[in-house]
Amino acid sequence: MDLTYTEDQQMLRDTVRRLLAERHDFPTRQAAVTSGDGRAPGLWATFAEQGWLALPFSEENGGFGSDEVDLSILMEEMGRALVVEPYFGAVVLAGGLVERLGNPAQRAALLEPLIEGRHLLAFADVAEAGAEVSATKSEGGFTLSGRKQLVLGGAAADVFLVSASMPGGGMGIFAVPRGTEGLKASAYMLADGSRAARLELDGLSVAQSDLLGANEDAMTTIDAVRDRAVACLCSDAVGAMEAALDATVAYTSERQQFGRPLSEFQALRHRMAEMAVKCQEARASALLATVSINAEPSARIRGVSGAKAKIGRNARSVAQEAIQLHGAMGFTEEMATGAWFKRLFVFEQLMGTTAQHLARYGAEITRPEVLSQSLLQAPAEG
Repeated sequence: MDLTYTEDQQMLRDTVRRLLAERHDFPTRQAAVTSGDGRAPGLWATFAEQGWLALPFSEENGGFGSDEVDLSILMEEMGRALVVEPYFGAVVLAGGLVERLGNPAQRAALLEPLIEGRHLLAFADVAEAGAEVSATKSEGGFTLSGRKQLVLGGAAADVFLVSASMPGGGMGIFAVPRGTEGLKASAYMLADGSRAARLELDGLSVAQSDLLGANEDAMTTIDAVRDRAVACLCSDAVGAMEAALDATVAYTSERQQFGRPLSEFQALRHRMAEMAVKCQEARASALLATVSINAEPSARIRGVSGAKAKIGRNARSVAQEAIQLHGAMGFTEEMATGAWFKRLFVFEQLMGTTAQHLARYGAEITRPEVLSQSLLQAPAEG
């Protein structure tokens, strides 16, 4: 397998890195985090102008038809630059659901303004304990009741895609515009400065046409979109990890102690070498997740959950070492080191924790059907 980027992919990476450095430097990012809506003025319009909002979608749906590697490059650079715009929640997660589940009319109504930067989507997937959202049949459609939390990008979303248990036992996705009677959205900030929302649905009425694709059992598609999103998060984490490593190497090369740079002390060099190894392991794992996205379900689960578990452990180690090697100033608001730490901390919790993905990976590789195909299986005796 060729693991090098093509010329076009190198150009994409360089362009994204350069534009984010110019228009989203750390002071700009910090100002956005502390602003009312948590967004940098004009940055989303730049995303639209550059075609980044169109990148993951097929040409049939108004996108560029780029592959998963292109998307992973974009996500990696966003992690490096600590972007808190709702690209992941609106485009990767919610947009991916619309593209896979929506009928032609729904895709046109929801994806076109998203790609043009005119409105935002958010996927409301995580139910509060004891408050699962359920759909009951009503005249002309359904009634939704329940609560959702951790709606990524939900603070600024114009339309929420709400997962709900259907009367027949399946899972459906409903498009619910902000401001719909019976919907209450409350915004809040995550530890890394990004925004999310909590939703309360109290007898909210939706039409049959609001059900994406008229599909009352979308669980298989939802799982595939979730795994694609997890692979993108892994790439984002790699960008943050490598940026933290680069900043640590630069800082220890400049900081003087006992008349010489910190980087000349062998013990610190060893620690930074360990950080570099963990970054390379994380990059390899993220690549595996990326190339597994379109594989059959078992291979996809192994690739994605194995990567999330591995990167989760490595990310924590790299982030902690970056703080330690910077000393007390590493966690001040003036330095990006603390922001990378917070981003990687949030990464560990999003879309399934490290422990949950390790358990999922373990359950998948020990299934009899998978074990029977494993090259590691011991040969039969006799």
